[in-house]
Amino acid sequence: MPVLIPLALLYEHGRSTWHIDPKEQPVTKNLKLYWGVPLKPVTMSIQKKILTPTEALPMKALVALGKQPTLGPLIGILSAENQDGSLKGNLNNYKAIMDAGQKIGGIVFAFTQSSVDWKKKIIRGKIFNKNTNQWMTCIFPFPNIVYNRIHNRIHENEVSSQRCIQRFLSHQGITLYNRGFFNKESVLRALSKSTKIKKYIPETNTLWSITALINMLKRHKAVYLKPTDNRLGSGIIRVRKSLSKKTFTMHYYANDKQLKKYKEVDIYRLWQKIREQMINSQYIVQQAIHLASVSRCPFDCRVLVQKNHQGNWQISGLGIRIAAHSQSITTHIPRGGRIDTPQNVLRQVFPQQKPAQIMQRVYRLCIDVAKKLEQHYHLLGEMSIDVGLDSNGYPWIFEANAKPMKFDEPEIRKKQLEQVIRYAQYLTFKM
Repeated sequence: MPVLIPLALLYEHGRSTWHIDPKEQPVTKNLKLYWGVPLKPVTMSIQKKILTPTEALPMKALVALGKQPTLGPLIGILSAENQDGSLKGNLNNYKAIMDAGQKIGGIVFAFTQSSVDWKKKIIRGKIFNKNTNQWMTCIFPFPNIVYNRIHNRIHENEVSSQRCIQRFLSHQGITLYNRGFFNKESVLRALSKSTKIKKYIPETNTLWSITALINMLKRHKAVYLKPTDNRLGSGIIRVRKSLSKKTFTMHYYANDKQLKKYKEVDIYRLWQKIREQMINSQYIVQQAIHLASVSRCPFDCRVLVQKNHQGNWQISGLGIRIAAHSQSITTHIPRGGRIDTPQNVLRQVFPQQKPAQIMQRVYRLCIDVAKKLEQHYHLLGEMSIDVGLDSNGYPWIFEANAKPMKFDEPEIRKKQLEQVIRYAQYLTFKM
């Protein structure tokens, strides 16, 4: 890594000019720096006039010294767009990432595929000024990092989005990571090829037909039917068999998001009900693990794994999600789940084991999972992993998700945002 010097900046949006912040950076002359891909000169002038917070937005960046002193990292958040080309997605998340860049050292803007000028190699990016509570448009060179945050599969799979992603992937000098959402079946298939990880994965098969369901129910008392392309627990169905009463019980979430129960003695009539509740997605059928529980409510772990300032996988945090009640089929907060700390829950549930030892076991497994998935999906920078613990504290990998959502735990959230900027710094200046 080259020698990096922090630089305090001001962006004067009224004149679309960049300045060195005289309050933070005592310099005596204008600086000619280089930024973007390919490197383009940008003059950072000395701002002698005192600018108000509504006139200029403070930022921080790093400068790599050399013949062409390089300013960065320049991070472009790739967003979906509305019909008028405006940003569409989790705008509060974009603002939080920009705020992290302003504190740690990274110039962050959001953009859509239609705001890219491929001939001039410039982007009309959006930056948020929290002092005026407004989005501002600024012209940037191509960024060092394209951070894909297109918020759903429909928008990501559009031809225009895929064309934009592929062009950035093939552009020399630009790093685009997290190129797309994961597919549950593809993830588990890739992980099953690792002898180290395979023993932590519940038996999982493609749900091609009723035959797959029948075969799994011969081996397991309960199974989950999961859509391969959805998040937040939508479309999940649980089927349990009762050997004594020779009945099948199905739990699912109806349109009103209430948990429903359906009983049937005939597997074929049950299948008809299942088909009615399936969403538009390919499904997998997965062995149900009897999870450890708190006050009879099952819980699982959400583990955030990210690349750090050295480009290595690191655990940013582990959150506990407890189901709403004993019959819940997910632990998701929108389905009534609640949050607790791992120290509190693990100490209650596993009094004979130290919480730190259980967490370290989960951490090691999740790092192995991240490394294996990167071999399969190529360059990644982050993921969340759902891990269940059975009554013995044995960990089970249920799924991994690209583009992790916001963690509600403040310390994990802070780390989550920080690592995005730190990893961008590493990618920008490692050469």
